[in-house]
Amino acid sequence: MSFSQDFLEKVLLLILTAGVTGFLIPYVLKIVDERKAHKQKEIDDRRLREQKLYEAALLRQNKIIDAQVQLLDNLSNLIWEYQLLAIEVSYFDPIEQCDLYFAAVKEYDEKTGTAFAKIRAEISKALHLTSTDTYQELKRLYYKELIPLDMKLYRLMKEQRAAEKRIPDWKDFNEKTVHNLGDVIDATLNSLAEELRLKSGEYNSKQ
Repeated sequence: MSFSQDFLEKVLLLILTAGVTGFLIPYVLKIVDERKAHKQKEIDDRRLREQKLYEAALLRQNKIIDAQVQLLDNLSNLIWEYQLLAIEVSYFDPIEQCDLYFAAVKEYDEKTGTAFAKIRAEISKALHLTSTDTYQELKRLYYKELIPLDMKLYRLMKEQRAAEKRIPDWKDFNEKTVHNLGDVIDATLNSLAEELRLKSGEYNSKQ
């Protein structure tokens, strides 16, 4: 049985094609799979980077919120503690309650320097934890309310030392410190709480 040259060439071509196809297809598929794997790795790496950036940003935000909460708590405690020190001096009768009066004066002298330093330090923190308007409002409270109050109190204490009875200005000072200053402190701290979104209730500082 003899085969024509043409038939043999076709058989040989078929064999070669089958061989090339058998080698080429797996090779091509391997390249495709490697490219897919590489692309998927790029996607996974990008998602991982984005997740890490998100977590870092969330951590920073949580730290800022914690610092803002601490700022409000610290300022509230320090300012109200200072107000109480001032009220106590003006509350006691320097003549009839001289022991209590002088004890309040001594406590005021000992504690107010540190109190003012701490209050001012907390206000400085507000520079990067609150808006410029709120920072300025806190500074106004410090320089326009607390410092003048301190100066007036020392003036009254000086006048009292030269007097034989309780000077009448104590009553007005006490009332203004309790009520007027109290309202200013409330409004300022309320504005701070509103800005930091740490406020609940219906109190409106703008009233």
